[in-house]
Amino acid sequence: MSQRTLDTVSTILGIVAGGATLLGNFHVINPQTAGTIGGIATAVLGYLVQRPASDTKAS
Repeated sequence: MSQRTLDTVSTILGIVAGGATLLGNFHVINPQTAGTIGGIATAVLGYLVQRPASDTKAS
């Protein structure tokens, strides 16, 4: 995966995790559901940030 793609996916997952937390804290969505969504997004994000970017550049 290119660095640009990793950056984009990481940003999206961070927004999902943060948004779920905020929505859960304000009881817009069920806090347990928010925790699950945030936890999954954070776990995937943790996996992705450990992957090295490929040498090919995104166009």
